[in-house]
Amino acid sequence: MKLGIIGNPVSHSQSPRLFAELCPGKGTYDLIEEPDFEKAYERFLRDYDAVNVTMPFKELAYYKCRPGSDAVRTIKAVNILKKEGDRVVGYNSDYLGVKNILDDAGTAGCRLLVVGCGGAAKAAAVAAVDAGCKVAMTNRSFEKCYSFVRHSSLDIDVIELKDVDVDKFNFVIYAIPAPIAELEDWNFAGKTVLEANYASPCLRERVASDGGKYIEGIVWLKAQAVTGFQIMLLPL
Repeated sequence: MKLGIIGNPVSHSQSPRLFAELCPGKGTYDLIEEPDFEKAYERFLRDYDAVNVTMPFKELAYYKCRPGSDAVRTIKAVNILKKEGDRVVGYNSDYLGVKNILDDAGTAGCRLLVVGCGGAAKAAAVAAVDAGCKVAMTNRSFEKCYSFVRHSSLDIDVIELKDVDVDKFNFVIYAIPAPIAELEDWNFAGKTVLEANYASPCLRERVASDGGKYIEGIVWLKAQAVTGFQIMLLPL
């Protein structure tokens, strides 16, 4: 099969290495760096059987496909586009990866905060609800976060970023690709923090110095890759 990843940028992506490691001899996997989503999508249709989708295209890709699950319909973002007959079907292995991490950690009933409201953050929030966590979300744009939660009908609290009391949470999923000013006032002692950004993380040293447990983004990447590659390679 001919596979790849579309996004901008993608030169830092670990997906080709993971594909070679996890799926030897199963096909090819290309980096498709394209700043224009429509052009990237056309390349997928012309040349590929399935592609991963990364920033900033996950939400745009949702509207080009048939959702492959109820979770995808709720998240309204996909990180896999796959040709299935005459249809393009969209999946979200970000959701599956986080759900597996949370289930393995035994987080049911814990108070969990998702920071961000992009495609990965939405996937993490839905996964956390499905894992039995008591979930809250915050974001630099309160309106975007509120709109997502209202339309999803999920039991998620939405908090203004300036009003977050991180001491109320046991687990934090940080899904903003850069540090924010509010982090200066947060203390992660006794908390578990999963950071989505594996290329240039901003919380590893901070969480360690506070005495918290840090889960690096590569753990999430590998967790979603295992299920994602299975979806991409599954015969029709």
